[in-house]
Amino acid sequence: MKKKLLALSLVLAVLSACASAPSESAAATPAPIATPAPTAAPTSEPTVAPSPQPSAEPTPVPTMAAFEPVSVDSWMANANCRMPDCTLSAPPDGKPRLDEMVAWPEDGVTLCTTCQTLEEAAETFHTTVDELKALNPDWEEGFARDGYFYQLKLQAEPYILPQNDVVWVKVRAAWAEFGYKTVYEVPASLDPQAAAAMGMAYYFQQNFCGGFHAGSMPSEDAGEDADGNFHVRAVDGALYTKFSEFDNFLHAVYSDRRVEEIAYSEDGFYKEGPNDTILSVDGDRGGNIAYCGYLFTEPETQPDGSLKFYQIILTCEDDSFHGWDVTEPVTPDTATLRPVHLVPTEGGWRVDELGLPN
Repeated sequence: MKKKLLALSLVLAVLSACASAPSESAAATPAPIATPAPTAAPTSEPTVAPSPQPSAEPTPVPTMAAFEPVSVDSWMANANCRMPDCTLSAPPDGKPRLDEMVAWPEDGVTLCTTCQTLEEAAETFHTTVDELKALNPDWEEGFARDGYFYQLKLQAEPYILPQNDVVWVKVRAAWAEFGYKTVYEVPASLDPQAAAAMGMAYYFQQNFCGGFHAGSMPSEDAGEDADGNFHVRAVDGALYTKFSEFDNFLHAVYSDRRVEEIAYSEDGFYKEGPNDTILSVDGDRGGNIAYCGYLFTEPETQPDGSLKFYQIILTCEDDSFHGWDVTEPVTPDTATLRPVHLVPTEGGWRVDELGLPN
């Protein structure tokens, strides 16, 4: 398995949720390329796409979408809604940072993934089900009740994490009463508008779509307009109060597929209410106390022109770790892969897949 993973061509970049925010005056806009090219790396890397399977007929190669780059200003101006402010800037040395109480794992970490089936993981990471079972002797007990394998080990050897350049994306909706962390790190090689869309997705998801909170804030009881789990209605001070404007925001940031999941699905977070109102679920959640930050693999262009890469979540799974009331920095020992997918459109890049790290 080691040889198979060594052949994969990704380079990691650190993204720490505990990273310090840049000052308000930081305004050096980076100049990442419009379409990142694959970067070769000698380290043992996860793969983005399954290996080709032999077949009687050759598999058609998707036609790469060809779109002109869209500037951040043009993207926001054409969103047909009031967009949060979005600013890109560069860290002083271009490098990601971990919180002062998180130490860099110099000796590597255990590389894992989350998946629904062993076959899925074997195909994605160019290995076999038998090898995965050998690496995870407790795989049957590790199959969670919700139908997922969590922290499924992918290789026996420690995984060494390189550090790649990043940019800061600062997002702020001045009219919204709620919105916590506003600065996010993303790979520096992204097109500026792709970086802005990714930062905007982080902001929305962390604050209003499954992160610290799920649903509109502030809100009121929807009363007789409630529809199943969608039982609160957005009120003044929320990110949006009209569904038509909210829908335009979602389509400016996300792919059509992802918008459908967020606001047009019974399993989603939002729903259109009477008279252009916004109905939503209402709830908060906690985070994983073992969480230490997150990294990125280098974005790679796919045959259809989209970008795929991984968010890699760092955690400390050591039995001796019991929380952050510590005097010495905590060293992460586990990295779990989570896919990211950005797709190009005539109006710029859209986020098709991006999960919160914690």
